[in-house]
Amino acid sequence: MSKSETTRKKILETTTWLIGQYGIEKTSLSMIAHSVGIKKPSIYYYYSSKEELVEAVFIWILEGYSFEEYFHINNYTKDNFIEKIFSDGAQLLIEESTDTQLLVVQVLNEFLLYGSRENSHNKYRLKIKAVQEGFINGFIKLMEKGIEFDLIDSEGLHEKACILALTLDNLSNYPMIGIQLDSTAVWRQTITSVLSKRGKVNE
Repeated sequence: MSKSETTRKKILETTTWLIGQYGIEKTSLSMIAHSVGIKKPSIYYYYSSKEELVEAVFIWILEGYSFEEYFHINNYTKDNFIEKIFSDGAQLLIEESTDTQLLVVQVLNEFLLYGSRENSHNKYRLKIKAVQEGFINGFIKLMEKGIEFDLIDSEGLHEKACILALTLDNLSNYPMIGIQLDSTAVWRQTITSVLSKRGKVNE
């Protein structure tokens, strides 16, 4: 990695941390430059404005965060279906329990608030909405596969997908407010409850 690329990455990482600490509006280019160890005008070599830098942070932290990144539907079979939903979701939760990922979740929430306050910044809210809808739609496709395998009742398919998506999202947010849970145990119980068939859990 060249010196220029290293500096660009450090600017992104530092801006992400500062946004997590102070919010988007209170994070200034002067603060960023001081924390990175460069002069403020040097930032303009990489980003033409604070808004461009903020958008770059947003794109950077969302990169690779999608349903398809964690749940590979084509790898699901009738024999591994239930356990694979658990293990794929558990992997996401394990990754999001690290300090770095907790910061990312915190910053995404800041972008959500930022987008709701200003119409000109609504693009951030809409992008986060699209990601969340991607998880719901992904779980719908996964539930449809479970129905094909005769493992899940077709009734309430959309609601089941929503419960799974909401559970993952909420389990990612709880540590930010100091609530420590056994996330994988909660995830397994959610799967057991949601994917039961005719009142009897298929394992």
